[in-house]
Amino acid sequence: MGKALDKTLLSILSATVLFVLFYTLTDSVILGAIAALLALLSFRFLLHSIRPKTPKDRLSLRDFIRYVLLNGNSVLKSAIELSFPTDATVTDADGNTLVTEGEKRYLLYYAFKFGALSEEDVAKCYRLAKKYDAHAIYALTNHAERKALAVTEYVPQRFSVVSAHTVYKYLMKKGLLPTKSCFCRKKTKVSNFFRIVINGSNVKYYLICGLSTSLIALITPFRIYYLTFAFLNLLLAILSLVFSEKNAGDCELFKR
Repeated sequence: MGKALDKTLLSILSATVLFVLFYTLTDSVILGAIAALLALLSFRFLLHSIRPKTPKDRLSLRDFIRYVLLNGNSVLKSAIELSFPTDATVTDADGNTLVTEGEKRYLLYYAFKFGALSEEDVAKCYRLAKKYDAHAIYALTNHAERKALAVTEYVPQRFSVVSAHTVYKYLMKKGLLPTKSCFCRKKTKVSNFFRIVINGSNVKYYLICGLSTSLIALITPFRIYYLTFAFLNLLLAILSLVFSEKNAGDCELFKR
């Protein structure tokens, strides 16, 4: 959500700056707006053309993160260790990776998880680096807390947080991204869709929507339109109540 907001604000600021620039040059609102739009589209097209494209048979960034989260950091560890040149010494460091190049040692700490890189993770990184005499720490994670980043200022070793996007691009360049066959989404059945729609937890939402549309019908000329949706919400609420009670505790294992 934060990155999406940043990108949106960046686009708005870029468009505003370009519009003011071209408006100053042309002294025309229409020409300035058109020139700014064309410049912005040209820049986006150029950026898209030079950005490395994911091979069609490989996982996307989102699926790659889910793949690591579900399978554990061991799959990421195996891929990362294969990427290093033969002259680098790669050893295990309590489930993480210690890379030795000459007199320097680097600790790679794998922290892909559903939560964020925490303060405890940073402390564990520090203890491992101290144990294996590492000069630098690279924490590979899909998300990091601000509190954790604040703690890194007290770690004497050079501490770098490596984002999932950086790891993804690195493995893509090395040809080590998992194939799509390794991580496939189950096909959703129509029956499963209806089970979600008439789930008992949705009753309160249907009732709220039905009540609000009924009240709107009293103050709008489109009374039939809003009453129709109110009736649909009422029907869905009733169906959800009936089927939730009927199928309570329903499980194939206990149907025997």
